[in-house]
Amino acid sequence: MEGRLRLLAGPRRGRFPESTCPLVEYRGSRILVDTGCLPGLGPMEVDAVVYTHHHPDHIRGSHLLAGAPVEYSPLGEAPYRSLRRLAWRFAPQIWREWLSMALEAIGALRVPGDRYYEPGEDVCFRGLCLKTAPAPGHLATHTLVELPGGILHLADIDLTGFGPWYGNPESDPLAFLADIELAATWGARAYTTSHRPGVLEAPEAQGLLARYTRRLAEQLGAVLEAYRRSGPTAPGALVGRGIIYRRIPSDYPRIYEYFEYNMILKASNALAGMGCLRRTPRGYEARGHCGAIEEIAVLAEAIGEGSLG
Repeated sequence: MEGRLRLLAGPRRGRFPESTCPLVEYRGSRILVDTGCLPGLGPMEVDAVVYTHHHPDHIRGSHLLAGAPVEYSPLGEAPYRSLRRLAWRFAPQIWREWLSMALEAIGALRVPGDRYYEPGEDVCFRGLCLKTAPAPGHLATHTLVELPGGILHLADIDLTGFGPWYGNPESDPLAFLADIELAATWGARAYTTSHRPGVLEAPEAQGLLARYTRRLAEQLGAVLEAYRRSGPTAPGALVGRGIIYRRIPSDYPRIYEYFEYNMILKASNALAGMGCLRRTPRGYEARGHCGAIEEIAVLAEAIGEGSLG
């Protein structure tokens, strides 16, 4: 099913706290994917919106939609119909700070709630069907969307230096790794992401997916090395050592510390599951050789070469 595709981006060209929005025009209808581009572009009249997930940089600007479009969100978003509920979900220990950031820094003023789809099913509107796929490593509801012309929208598999990012309580680095494999083996002609401008042809995207995979291996390796240097310790003791963020940003530091803690904790749990760490009464400690990280690096090479099945 063909349609005309345009990528819309605000003044920051999709960089956080914006997101790039694919706009599909088909037989007189306009279907937008996410709304994070709209504050920089002003009000927009569309017929339908398909949300990939409800992180605030993807729903910001939804209050600027004109014409009362139909809005489709992943089914798992249904219980979270307000920003406060999203704050309790995404950062329960520091929900007030998260809510302040969502309102002040990101400008998310409303949470969409109209119709819901099960990630993995087609979202159809007036004869145009967009295929979706669950990609829960970044967030439990995070969804990939296949656009017309064999283009796969990766959403927050963003292929930037900021990621892979799995700082929410429901995120998971090994699930993220599976999502990257899914994207690499999709067979797409080209790719788009939420935080890079432009369409990436398949060879370039495969190279960036390989780099993304190596980055995930480097994050796990940095956490493991920190335990080797520290001896048995709790994940929280590793926050602020430059493992995830080279330095904690000065704006909303408690939020960044919270997200870094979550990523270190999740990396620690993953490493323990792979046999690279063991739990002790004092926290985690490193075991011997960790071949699992090397296997991820090998996977990255296969993705870059396009040799996965």
